[in-house]
Amino acid sequence: MAEQTVPQCTCGSGVEPAGGTTRIIFACAGASKAGQLTNEAAVQLTKEGYGNIACTASLAVGTPSIKKKVEAADEVIVIDGCPVGCARQIAERAGVTPDQEIVVTDLGIEKGGSLDLSGEDVETVVSAAWEGRGREKQEQKSEGSGGCGCGCGTDCGCGGSTDTLVVEWQHVGRDIENTCERCGATGRSVMDVVEQIRPILEEEGIAVRFIETVLENEAIADSNCILFNGVPLENLIEGMEVTSTPCASCACITGQDDVECRAVEYGGERYESIPPELIARAALKALGLE
Repeated sequence: MAEQTVPQCTCGSGVEPAGGTTRIIFACAGASKAGQLTNEAAVQLTKEGYGNIACTASLAVGTPSIKKKVEAADEVIVIDGCPVGCARQIAERAGVTPDQEIVVTDLGIEKGGSLDLSGEDVETVVSAAWEGRGREKQEQKSEGSGGCGCGCGTDCGCGGSTDTLVVEWQHVGRDIENTCERCGATGRSVMDVVEQIRPILEEEGIAVRFIETVLENEAIADSNCILFNGVPLENLIEGMEVTSTPCASCACITGQDDVECRAVEYGGERYESIPPELIARAALKALGLE
């Protein structure tokens, strides 16, 4: 019988990087124009000798070979299509802190639209990496970081600060398309609000970060929850109460009977999915702006 060998992932092999700096590039390669641009840009950067494209999926599942490549790299670059930051989140959950994060939509490129990618847009993303624009972003975060990791410079444990807004959306189900109906509606509202308030807050020197946290099915009670610098939405809006109501789609996801999902009551109304106006109000409250 022929000897069997374990297949080795060859993702990340490529051109010797320029300047003597070994760089590894992870692209989100999401299902949108911006997402696909990340992959095209990573391929182009590899061809130009900037670094080597690597397999983000391998990083997510903890392939030993990709861990070795990360350890051997001088710099880790992630290219994300939008502020959700899927590639960055995968890296962070794997214990990897990116040296650069390029976000395509931050470069003036729309997330959606035709999947026919233009060379001009690819060049915009490639140039941003060569210019170190993502590195500048990471350095700004580091300069403002303190003991709690929030950027406030103290051991406050707040998860954020008045010059940083971290918006975290928690839900069961593996992503926004595979969560329950109300959680999905809440998630879309959260992302829309973040996109709307980001440019306004950044003009005031306030950095905005969005985090999507996928919960285990057993944590269904915490699904459909939004945190602002670590503080739940219901704690920021006076008079709001948390409740729960039966959720057929959560029952489907968890395989449990009679499952209830979070909802909130405010001003005499019950909201199973959180409306944008309440999300925006809680964000301002978290920053002390309302």
